[in-house]
Amino acid sequence: MANPRQRKMNRAGNRVTRRTANKHKKKVVITGNDIIKANWDRKKTLRQNYEKLGLLTSLNGTTGGREILNTVKPEESEEPTELKELTEEEIEKLKKTLKPGEGFIQRDDDGNVVRIIVGDRKSHDEILEEEAEKVEAKTDVVRALEEQAANALIVERHQTQFESDWVAQLIAKHGDDYQAMFWDKKLNEYQQTAAQLKKKCQKYIKSRSQQ
Repeated sequence: MANPRQRKMNRAGNRVTRRTANKHKKKVVITGNDIIKANWDRKKTLRQNYEKLGLLTSLNGTTGGREILNTVKPEESEEPTELKELTEEEIEKLKKTLKPGEGFIQRDDDGNVVRIIVGDRKSHDEILEEEAEKVEAKTDVVRALEEQAANALIVERHQTQFESDWVAQLIAKHGDDYQAMFWDKKLNEYQQTAAQLKKKCQKYIKSRSQQ
């Protein structure tokens, strides 16, 4: 025979069981690209799905100690091994060939480190001007996404009359000196970078040549 406490617990409707708990579990709704939606596995986490599809969850690299500093010995590369004879200008050029986190280590005959040349982080303008490295698609999903992007309708943005007049003033004052345009506080009041100004000027000159 049930005691009063057990009767009270039986009358309570807030008991949590596995069946009722699953009803309150938030269902993930995949919106956006149909290719990703069709290949999404609801049983996997977001990171697991992205890894399976061949995509990145973040463009900023990995965190939590997963990234490893890559060191390359000079004898394993095509660069000259006699680093002592390199000038400062040559060392700077060598740094440009290295990615952030990569480096050359020079040791003497006793194994002591003589010099370490580490790749410099590129500036914002250098990143904008650099052509994207072609990466071969590793999964069918990525290949389908690339094909979809290649066949997408490209809408070319034309410069407004205000923007054309503004770029014309920059060119008339500074010519092709984009660094001078960048430091011109009066005309470059929105503080656009030298690379952005270069693209706008090239677009302006191209539009004028086609007229």
